[in-house]
Amino acid sequence: MRRLDARKGVRVACVSLALGLVGCGGLSLSDDPEARWVDLFDGHTLEGWTQLNGAAPYAVVNGAIRGSNVLDSPNSFLATDTHYEDFVLEFQARSEGFGNSGVQFRTELAPDERSGLIGYQLEIDPTDRRFTGGIYHESANVWRHSMARNPECRAAYHHGEWNDFRIEAVGQTVATWVNGIACAHVVGDHHSDGFIALQIHDIGRNEALVGNFTEWRDLRLLANPHDDDLWRDRRFAQIEGWLVDEISASEALRGWRRVDLTDGRANLDVPGDAFELVVDVRVEDAADGQLSYSYSSGSSECAGRYQIANDAVLGETRPANGLLGSFPGRIAAENLSEPGYGKRAYSGDMWNRVRLIIMPGRVEHWLNGDQVVGYDSCDPELSDLEAWMVPAPGVRLTIEAGIIETRSAKVREIGD
Repeated sequence: MRRLDARKGVRVACVSLALGLVGCGGLSLSDDPEARWVDLFDGHTLEGWTQLNGAAPYAVVNGAIRGSNVLDSPNSFLATDTHYEDFVLEFQARSEGFGNSGVQFRTELAPDERSGLIGYQLEIDPTDRRFTGGIYHESANVWRHSMARNPECRAAYHHGEWNDFRIEAVGQTVATWVNGIACAHVVGDHHSDGFIALQIHDIGRNEALVGNFTEWRDLRLLANPHDDDLWRDRRFAQIEGWLVDEISASEALRGWRRVDLTDGRANLDVPGDAFELVVDVRVEDAADGQLSYSYSSGSSECAGRYQIANDAVLGETRPANGLLGSFPGRIAAENLSEPGYGKRAYSGDMWNRVRLIIMPGRVEHWLNGDQVVGYDSCDPELSDLEAWMVPAPGVRLTIEAGIIETRSAKVREIGD
């Protein structure tokens, strides 16, 4: 993280010259790469920023922007007056107390939403969940890349101290770092440009959080970065791809390929017997079905099922082990990734991200970014299920009732 220094005047000049433009990547005042960076905050005033939606106060305190938690306010945002498309953003942030916050980017106004806007958010999470560095989709209310599968990132954030953050948003790719540790790596086409905003989250009537605050400083942005400005080789290896029915080039390099579940069956033909399957599922009415899967472990052939169901309709009449994400009749799905949070299961117009991971010695069910089931592979009390065996390794989608739609199904082999 580079601090404000004598070159500050060059960067501020870039801001004034670029007033009314999207970023200032077209300006080059010297061959010094530092001259292409723009300070978003002058260290003294909130000039160039506008508050949106909530009533949480923002003020300049000791050279930093401080946003403080207040009662009975929806999410509050302090937004840049300028919109940005492709950029690198670096800043420092620290939190006192346990109010949630974050930094919005590629975000736009959405008056019909409770947040008043919609877009990507880098999470700053001071709780035991430790999802700082993840990408949440504000107003869409889904994780685009939680940190449930990234223990290195979850350990990177130091609560109460100044932490270094970096966001790269170039084309369809977004990548984040916390204190130099790779965190989220997303490929999607939901938003291509927008403003940047500092979020203070709604605390409802929780008086214990009143006066908790988050501070930001040294906010600087490089618009339209060159290829050698990017940390491509330092991005997190596990990509969360959100292109509809398409594999990104980055995913293909890491072994992902598309499969078709629309005919109710997919023999994955994965060498070895360790693989990862992802498919987006939408459920309507009394939707009820399952992904039946089979795999080999040593000399044993084993099988399991991932329940697909509309919890909103069936939740009051069916046991927990028959609802979305469960191993039906055996293991009830529950949120194993976020202490204190319920299972994230969506119905109606929302898509659920179903993830099945078969690895040596372990099987895991994931739902919308959280692990919901985990068990030892070939457990004799679970896997001797001839009734739904499919050729190993393989997966079959069976729909028993209601409407189940699928899209963006893909698979990769898990190596040693």
